[in-house]
Amino acid sequence: MPDALAHYAISYLIASRVTKHKYALFIALIGLLPDIDVLLRVHRWVTHSLIPVALVASATAVILLHTKRNYLKYLALAITLYTLHIVLDTFIAPTPLLWPITNQAYMLQAGIDGIITTNSIDITPQLNIFVEQADFTPRPTIEGPIISPIGLIIAVGVIVVLLTEHLAKTVRR
Repeated sequence: MPDALAHYAISYLIASRVTKHKYALFIALIGLLPDIDVLLRVHRWVTHSLIPVALVASATAVILLHTKRNYLKYLALAITLYTLHIVLDTFIAPTPLLWPITNQAYMLQAGIDGIITTNSIDITPQLNIFVEQADFTPRPTIEGPIISPIGLIIAVGVIVVLLTEHLAKTVRR
């Protein structure tokens, strides 16, 4: 996790909160854009850095402030979806979050384990941060999940949320 389906499903759910569902189908594709680097056979390249995102977002915001202010909410949505992809990726592999400021790639492992016995309940939080040098060397092949069991679970969850909302609206009418 997160695979392409999970990235898209989460992005769609967020986009559908801001705009109509038919537009959200298209806008959610922004949540997949950081992985465009696989076409260059370098996964988690500069497309997975928050610095270029911040620079592009700032320049675009300045332009929109002087031209089409009403599009700022769509810029905010696009930046949220793009950034969320990067943040989610840090939970599965080293990601060069701050390139070009640093050539380090960061990965987080987080979770909470629990043990229940007849005498006690133990809860153990876990947070590990791994740092390694970013490697932007093109590979002969890039492989990874497009749809995984976790991605399917997330997609089903998103569908259930959307159907529940739709049914609730229908019943209220």
